[in-house]
Amino acid sequence: MKKENNKKLIPLIIWGTLSLSSYLMIFLFQNELLFYSTRGGIFSVVPLLFAFYFSFVHGAFASYLLPFIGVEAIIKKEAH
Repeated sequence: MKKENNKKLIPLIIWGTLSLSSYLMIFLFQNELLFYSTRGGIFSVVPLLFAFYFSFVHGAFASYLLPFIGVEAIIKKEAH
């Protein structure tokens, strides 16, 4: 079990770092992001792209974090 956790630690750190740096960048450059998002036209897809990006990065981070800390789904067996 410990060896398996060590295997998952590297992707966890990579996705966690990417997720944290993404949030940091959005807070640091929020004015520029808001400027381009409100210009209209083709720029109106900018918020959608950011939403997909954050969903993917944060989801990947969470998918490595939850098993690493021991949180797993309960699988119920159906009685026949």
